[in-house]
Amino acid sequence: MGRSQADVAATALAAALACVAAAADAPVAVMTVLGIALFAAPGYLVGQLLLSSRITGLERMVVITGLALAVPVLGGLLLYAAGVPLHRPGWLGLLAGVTLAGDAALLLRRRASGSGRMAPSLWRPAWRVPRWHAAAFAAAILVAACAVAVARIGATIQPQPGYTQLWLSPQHQGEHTVRLGVTNDQGGTTSYRLVLRRNGHVSATWNITLADGGTWQRSAPVAGSGTLTADLYRLPDLSHPYRYVSTGSTTAAGS
Repeated sequence: MGRSQADVAATALAAALACVAAAADAPVAVMTVLGIALFAAPGYLVGQLLLSSRITGLERMVVITGLALAVPVLGGLLLYAAGVPLHRPGWLGLLAGVTLAGDAALLLRRRASGSGRMAPSLWRPAWRVPRWHAAAFAAAILVAACAVAVARIGATIQPQPGYTQLWLSPQHQGEHTVRLGVTNDQGGTTSYRLVLRRNGHVSATWNITLADGGTWQRSAPVAGSGTLTADLYRLPDLSHPYRYVSTGSTTAAGS
């Protein structure tokens, strides 16, 4: 393979490795590196196919960067319109497909030139970039990367309100038992008192302490007919139920 086809081989290899790594559930670090390469490859290939030698240096870099961003934006809209879920397989298929299609088009066009290279007037870009242009472009990339990083960190550390799940349901059809459950997602260890009532009268009481993410479940016998209600108090407040559930409905009493 001639030297002029090295970029075709590199981008095709990046697409293939990204697909293999995704199928093998590779570590996050590996997928990150391959993902960046796969994200940049379509923009480079489309730029090679469309740009002429009159666009050089910093202008060429900016246009290729814009094309690299445009491919997932426009492709994502097409995937959404087609009803394809915007999950990893969809994005991988989009970027790898565009990359391989661009490789094929670029390779065919270079071979059509007769020497394995594109016509000099269209396909031999001048990459001499003034230093201050390169520095400005690098600074812009750095600022954008820092902005994305700050946004992601801010979203991660943004405090989220805690909550508790409470449920009450028949354990088996036709049996006189119910299943009670509590799950703690308050962000820390929390103590509760759960009171089960039938027709307004206390049938059972439990004191529960759960670590964050912990779940408590219990079966309780129920005789006869009537309305069942479970009141969950978050200690030390025993005046107002934090959650309550009754046969047929579930309600959050407080926050």
